[in-house]
Amino acid sequence: MALQISKSNSSKLSTRLLTSTYPKQAMFGNHHATVNCNVCHRTMVPRIVSYYGQPLRSICPFCGTTFMKFPSGFQRCVQRLQPRILTFDAFKKIAMAAICFGLLWFISLWAKLPEEINFVGTVGTIALLIIAAAELTVQCVEHLAAKLSHESNYYWAGLVLITVVLANKYHDLINYVLLFSAIMLVRWVVVDVLQIFRTTR
Repeated sequence: MALQISKSNSSKLSTRLLTSTYPKQAMFGNHHATVNCNVCHRTMVPRIVSYYGQPLRSICPFCGTTFMKFPSGFQRCVQRLQPRILTFDAFKKIAMAAICFGLLWFISLWAKLPEEINFVGTVGTIALLIIAAAELTVQCVEHLAAKLSHESNYYWAGLVLITVVLANKYHDLINYVLLFSAIMLVRWVVVDVLQIFRTTR
């Protein structure tokens, strides 16, 4: 009898320890361990797809669609410079700078200032207006993709494909394609500089 009582007491103690150590409430502290798939709408735990130990993306185990993509090292470096929130702040700043150069151009023509000031106002106005138009185009495409819950990379890939096809069919457009690429590159540099100035403040 003594042995049976000790066994029952030990079992009660062990169950008490288990219930006190591991409560019945969720172990994730009000955080859900599962998510809903955007395609099949099932509750699931995403599976990680890796390549040589580097995580690439997470997929739904039921339908196999991509749930989230993980940026590479170069993409993370670029994302540090690019703003995480879609905003027209860079466009507004570039447009204001273009207006200032336009006023300088107008004043130089009206007051007949030296040709150097007229040249600076003219070049600054035209260059900043082109960069502002490029930034407005980029932001419109990004906002459209975000509103439709699409990835903007597909939009840009389609634009590049259309440009390559047109340039291959009409060789006269190659110079315009190169000019457009140079403008987008300059726009990227200007926006990154503005982003660096914003983060350093």
